Amino acid sequence: MKVVYPKHIKKGIFGTMSFQIGPFTISIIQLFILAAGIALALGVFNAVGQDSRAVGIIFAIPVFLIFVVIAFFEVSELPLIPFIAKLAKTYFFDATKKYQVNYEKIDKTQVLIKEAASQEKKQVIEYKTDSNVDEKTLEWIEKWWLLG
Repeated sequence: MKVVYPKHIKKGIFGTMSFQIGPFTISIIQLFILAAGIALALGVFNAVGQDSRAVGIIFAIPVFLIFVVIAFFEVSELPLIPFIAKLAKTYFFDATKKYQVNYEKIDKTQVLIKEAASQEKKQVIEYKTDSNVDEKTLEWIEKWWLLG
């Protein structure tokens, strides 16, 4: 049995837990994504910015912004991964249908039925003329009505 949730209700344990920070409401999942983004940006800052802090900041900010976009991405009530899956399904896996007017579609089963009917098979009976029975025995068989 499939359970259908209204679109405004988040599913799961972590979907319902959220924090109010100023005017923003952040869920636990968004908070984890932001924490991972901050940790990765700090790692990039420490690795690249050993000589100059400005270079470290230049490389760390885009990494953090990517995680911010991932955390707060929502288009037509879809988070990022379901949205990308929907785009992939729509643009890569769905085949466009072409429609023609004044065209009678050929039914494949009717074609197969007509092909099978046109190839009627006739049974061929072969008679052997060579036999080990001599004429005297054949006359005796016909006389006593053993055949036919």
